[in-house]
Amino acid sequence: MLDEMLCRTCNLAMISLPPLETWLRSVAAEAPWLIGIAIIAGTFIHEDLATVVTGMLVADGVVNAWVALPSLYTGIVLGDIGLYWMGRLIAKNRLSKRLSRGRRFSRLKVWLDERLVAGVFMVRFMPGLRMSAYTTYGFFAMPLRRFVISVVLAASIWTTALFLLSYKFAALTSHWLGVLRWPVLIVAVIVPLVVARHLIQGGMPEEDADEGADSDG
Repeated sequence: MLDEMLCRTCNLAMISLPPLETWLRSVAAEAPWLIGIAIIAGTFIHEDLATVVTGMLVADGVVNAWVALPSLYTGIVLGDIGLYWMGRLIAKNRLSKRLSRGRRFSRLKVWLDERLVAGVFMVRFMPGLRMSAYTTYGFFAMPLRRFVISVVLAASIWTTALFLLSYKFAALTSHWLGVLRWPVLIVAVIVPLVVARHLIQGGMPEEDADEGADSDG
């Protein structure tokens, strides 16, 4: 599982990082006033990769940090809120309305509401869950204000940490890595983050195991 996750992440990074960097550099050179919008758009493509590239561009002096960080926060928060409202739209169809009358739906809604803040923070640090989790919060009509506050806090912690890590890496390696910059970046920054996320996920209880224990009881 971990090996497969690492391979997917590395492949995505190798394919996406250089073109994303090239695009942002060209925007910064040709239309500097558009760079904030370009960074926001980059977060819609992949927020972690956009954060890594932006951190490196700030270290190279291409983008100002006072433009980069607010743009990253804005794009990530807007994307998360967009997923929430996607879930709200899904909840408006007839089948969803019929499901919402069930007792199990009500129990799950209460369960999600009690763990909303912790859930938002957990999703921020785990790969592959953001879209399904945040649309689910919208589908179950979790309190929007509490969701947005949780998203803002989680994004500010995670994005700032990833941005600073990428910035420091770029500042230390800008003059001597050359063409090896991207492979080394993937190993030095992205892979440890994926491993950390996997360890966090591994510490969570297995749903199948819980269901098996219930059935045995």
